[in-house]
Amino acid sequence: MDRVIAEVLKRIAERKTKMKAIPYSERGPLPSERTLIDFGQITLQGMTIALLLDLYQVKKQEPWVAWLLKGISYDVHFTFQINANMVNFIPLKMLRDWPVTFEIGSTQLVKAFYQRSIGRAEIAALPDHTLLVVSPTQRLTVEALTVMAQKHITKQVRTDEDCIWQK
Repeated sequence: MDRVIAEVLKRIAERKTKMKAIPYSERGPLPSERTLIDFGQITLQGMTIALLLDLYQVKKQEPWVAWLLKGISYDVHFTFQINANMVNFIPLKMLRDWPVTFEIGSTQLVKAFYQRSIGRAEIAALPDHTLLVVSPTQRLTVEALTVMAQKHITKQVRTDEDCIWQK
């Protein structure tokens, strides 16, 4: 019995680090539930604004949304690859609170914080070349700005908390 438990624990540990990239296609076949069981990190390539909106509105009747929500409940960490033009379509609540990561292409992380004052520690924890989305009420300390320059972190000011389609 101990051998079975050890094997299960080993597979659970391996799953956390197993990665898979899946191309999104509205008309293409939906990945199997087995993918959610076997992989702990899934990158969804080619995320669209329509899928983002459906997911944000939790439209469970949409097959991709149901699949993604099931993956989140299975503790899968999703990375959504977007293009730079889509950043304004991501609600700040989704950037800050949802258990997903947004990347522009496969190289630039998109990140947002709640703090009114963003300091050196928060910026230093970000990877180089991150896109930091801030609201007009948020301020960056002088040290944070220095670290941003050193790490080539870009700041994008969002004029409000909502994205374009929430108006």
